[in-house]
Amino acid sequence: MSNEGSAVMRIQLLNGGLGNQVFQYLFVRFAERYCPGETWYFDDSEFFISNYHNGYELEKVFGIKANLLSNYFDQDVWEEIIRLRKEGRSLPQTFMDMGLPISLVAETGDYAFNGKVRTVPANEFHPEIVQIPEKKLYYHGYWINKHWFAHYREENLAELTFPDLTDLNNIRIAELIRTELSVGVHIRRGDFITGGWAMPPKYYKTATQKFLETWPDAHFFVFTDDPDWCSENSSDLGLDPPSQTTFVTGNMKGRNYIDLQLLSMCQGMILSRSSFCYLAALMDRNLKFWVNPMEREI
Repeated sequence: MSNEGSAVMRIQLLNGGLGNQVFQYLFVRFAERYCPGETWYFDDSEFFISNYHNGYELEKVFGIKANLLSNYFDQDVWEEIIRLRKEGRSLPQTFMDMGLPISLVAETGDYAFNGKVRTVPANEFHPEIVQIPEKKLYYHGYWINKHWFAHYREENLAELTFPDLTDLNNIRIAELIRTELSVGVHIRRGDFITGGWAMPPKYYKTATQKFLETWPDAHFFVFTDDPDWCSENSSDLGLDPPSQTTFVTGNMKGRNYIDLQLLSMCQGMILSRSSFCYLAALMDRNLKFWVNPMEREI
């Protein structure tokens, strides 16, 4: 990669699980279409120091050949960048220390950088930020907002094509979702419990009752990282009979994307605060009604 002062460089952070990765990718694809002619890169250094969730997944799941920064450095240079990352030095800070002037555009404050920073409100749509006329910019954000996706929705859906289902259990569930009044229920616990982001059981019970008032024949498909807890607390969650409920299990250890695939087929959805299920809702061509704790509208 050239470090000449005249070169234009746009870099987007890439991190987190599949949901975050896709929203960061969609932000860059918006920028590339909105401002044609500019080349963007993804800072994938996070996946060399952490295997959070299932690591880098855009290519594995969707066949996307993203413009990863790791492909543009000699191995010894990249290894030094990763060594510094492990010591807590961010990639834009490393660039600054190397004498490469770069500014940060950030919607969150979890960065280590002592250069010029432009802050933007989190999870809002501000297309002007992709038109900042500086030569070198690093974008530190998750960009979880429907508009980055919706402006080029059909083009994005064409790129975000899932692999065909091959195992009989998921094929069976997909057929049920397509043929019944399917409502996907996303219940995330795990790190959301420790982070204080998990929705209480009362939220789900109220939401299931709301669906049953309109769709008395609704079939709830529960997608969760803690099926045992959900089963034990099914009454508090509103998932006991007479409602019809199927717990979708088995899509773990790199197969989690299948839950996203199945969830995005449902006619109704009860969301958690996760970017995973929010992405499923935006990708869903069949979605008629949802309940969303973030109170976003499609």
